[in-house]
Amino acid sequence: MHQALRAKLEETLKISDEDWKTFESILYTLEVKKADYILKAGQICNGIYFLREGAVRTFYLKDGQEINTSFNFENDFLREIESLANNQPSEKYIQAIENSKLFYIEKSKLTGLYQQSIFFQELGRRILEQLAITEQKYSALLAANSPKERYLHILENKPELVHRIPLQHLASYLGISRESLSRIRKRVS
Repeated sequence: MHQALRAKLEETLKISDEDWKTFESILYTLEVKKADYILKAGQICNGIYFLREGAVRTFYLKDGQEINTSFNFENDFLREIESLANNQPSEKYIQAIENSKLFYIEKSKLTGLYQQSIFFQELGRRILEQLAITEQKYSALLAANSPKERYLHILENKPELVHRIPLQHLASYLGISRESLSRIRKRVS
């Protein structure tokens, strides 16, 4: 059950059996049903999650409209970094869009690992760097490309979004209306 998480961590840094046992001891298992919230705006994010199975989205509300900022699938880490780092209420929601199974790691336990081991400090730093790069790429995608180019990029680089994400959520993620996305999809087909 934990092997997918270990494999994901080892993409970043090789982990010894002893360090793995220490890390494994702080994991909690969560199951959420489709449409359930993992985090709501106004709550403080007190840890990070690793998605074992399913799909989730992160979004915020602007003038009553949902704006999707990320989608996560199997073997992804998810978190609301600003709330987590600053211990302040989140402005975002994290919601399951499929029945999902996750591992949860409390911030306080993760901080304890950082304090006792340089290895875990390095591992945490590298994972945060990867998450920051992913967010930077998404910002660049929105800023530097037309709606059609954004959609084509998704088709080529993240086809699971097209197959697993409801159209209205995908449109929001691409920064366009559902109708515009439908027109683009027809032209591209």
